[in-house]
Amino acid sequence: MRGAGSMEMVKVLEVREEAEGIASILFSPEPSHRWSSLGPGQFIMVYIPGVDEVPMSVSYLDDDPFVMGITVQNIGEATASLCSLRPGDRIGVRGPYGKGFTLPDPDGTDTIIGVSGGVGAASVILFMEMAWRRGYRTVSLAGARDMRSLPFRKRWESCSGEAEFSTDDGSLGHHGFVTELLEMRLSAMSPGEKERTRVVTCGPEPMMAAVKNLMESLSVSGEFSLERYMKCGLGLCDSCSMSGRRVCVDGPVFPLEELSLMKEFGRSHRDRSGRLIPLKERIT
Repeated sequence: MRGAGSMEMVKVLEVREEAEGIASILFSPEPSHRWSSLGPGQFIMVYIPGVDEVPMSVSYLDDDPFVMGITVQNIGEATASLCSLRPGDRIGVRGPYGKGFTLPDPDGTDTIIGVSGGVGAASVILFMEMAWRRGYRTVSLAGARDMRSLPFRKRWESCSGEAEFSTDDGSLGHHGFVTELLEMRLSAMSPGEKERTRVVTCGPEPMMAAVKNLMESLSVSGEFSLERYMKCGLGLCDSCSMSGRRVCVDGPVFPLEELSLMKEFGRSHRDRSGRLIPLKERIT
């Protein structure tokens, strides 16, 4: 029986274009107990033979037949290799790892708002589909540079009571940042409505920092899926260290109250050498 740390070579079933420069790779690991705990927001380590091993959020998960998928943006050597895969090619997967999103108590929360920026949608979409199936009121707010680079538009619309989009250039939906859509929606809520609402988010860190500030100022709870450079996925190498937490095992999903204590969030991250460097300023 394979454990989370063992590598399994799988055959690519489909490579699906989601948006400009963004593709999903679908594959079918051997059904086993190791995958029974896999949930939205967790990640797997994906090995591209001869290239690299990288952490990836799971964006597709179907039981019958058992199919899993990851979604990647073509921005570097590893992601370019993943985007160039074809059905029949083989990659390695191990996991699952980390802490994912949690469904709130339905007696206290009836509305879940998903906020995503760009390919950060990969971490949020699966959770929103699960919340929709469980009967929560779901609101999806998704942002991108332009309409061509917005992934999962049909999936957002099918798993949401309401779905709104924003683009930097105004080519689809709101002309501006997705955080502006969130601010308008939260500001219009009564104190009771805010108390029964949870926000889940993933995207560029400056965007999530703006979401965090909104949630704190308007007293709304929620969870954040963080991205950091990872090597092992097991909490051993410390390459994903952030304010004393190891993102691969203590996260990658953190509740607002814990994130508020992490002073590096929204300000800096570590490169391959472990050096702390400032984040680039971009909100989405």
